[in-house]
Amino acid sequence: MIIIGGGIAGISLARELSKRGKPVTLLEAEDALAYHTSGRSAEQLILGYGPPAVRELTDLTVSMLESQQQTLDTPVVWPSSFMMVGTDNDVDSHAYPGQIRQDKNVLHTLVPELRPRRLTAGALDTRSLRIRATAMIDWLVTEANLVDIRLGERVTDAVFRDGFWTVTTNQNTYTAQMVINAAGAWSDEVAEVFGVAPLGLTPLRRSAAILEIDTPISADRCMVMKIGGYYYRYEDEYAILASPQEAVPSIPEDAQPKDADISAMIKEIQADTTLRITGVRSAWTGLRTQTCDAVPVVGFDTQPGFFWLAGQSGYGFQTALGFAKLAAELILDDTVGDWVSHQAVADLLPDRLR
Repeated sequence: MIIIGGGIAGISLARELSKRGKPVTLLEAEDALAYHTSGRSAEQLILGYGPPAVRELTDLTVSMLESQQQTLDTPVVWPSSFMMVGTDNDVDSHAYPGQIRQDKNVLHTLVPELRPRRLTAGALDTRSLRIRATAMIDWLVTEANLVDIRLGERVTDAVFRDGFWTVTTNQNTYTAQMVINAAGAWSDEVAEVFGVAPLGLTPLRRSAAILEIDTPISADRCMVMKIGGYYYRYEDEYAILASPQEAVPSIPEDAQPKDADISAMIKEIQADTTLRITGVRSAWTGLRTQTCDAVPVVGFDTQPGFFWLAGQSGYGFQTALGFAKLAAELILDDTVGDWVSHQAVADLLPDRLR
């Protein structure tokens, strides 16, 4: 089997197939794994976030992570609460299942830097987690014993004949019965190389920055997300990681941050809080790719030997192990166990987008 794409989706599936005794070749166009979106994560898992299929696979992935990381010297995930903030009407309209409504007094006790006249209510998620993204990727790669990782190999041509794909890259040629498209923002472009109709996936810009602050905050401070605006979380005693949460369509590219986006975010955070931003330590932009209904794609195409694992739309790390298990069962067993609902499996199939 060949997996195209060395982000969290492709790496997780490669490790899952390897654990089931199946050799895999993983082709990554860049010279490093997780170079694009997976390497630019906000590193927070929010369990109530997303459409039903995503929430279900998030819960399953988190259970797997918490169980499987017991073998590690240092955990890759740990509890870190999440607070959605805004006006009373905003919070009542946008809070998701599992969040606990907070009134003004409790909100400003938990997040004292918020200005009471601007943000009057909150909804707290105590189940969310922080994640060390690079450590998780390293762990999965270490356990992918039967995976041949090929870096710097961009697919340039593919031919399907007599039940096999012949896949040509800028360096080599490979043959396999099954190809898995986990190419992130490039998934539709990869599909077209294989003669497969694209699904209409849209890469969306999402920037983030490490902002230096002049007053220390504690490591246990909850992540804060303003409804319709930014989010920020603790990075270190004198810094926060923040994002304007823009969702601007983009071509597949090595996306770079725009000074105007970061400056506007800083202005908004300083208007809403007593935090004083003293500098920008670093900034970056990733492309979170989504389908027209914002539900990821996990399943076979009508083209034999072609499987979609794409459109994670920012849910990549929090669904990775669940999607990998689901994909492996569909590929190897042509069926899925009762550990996941039939509705979630159906919601993820690519046929819905044709």
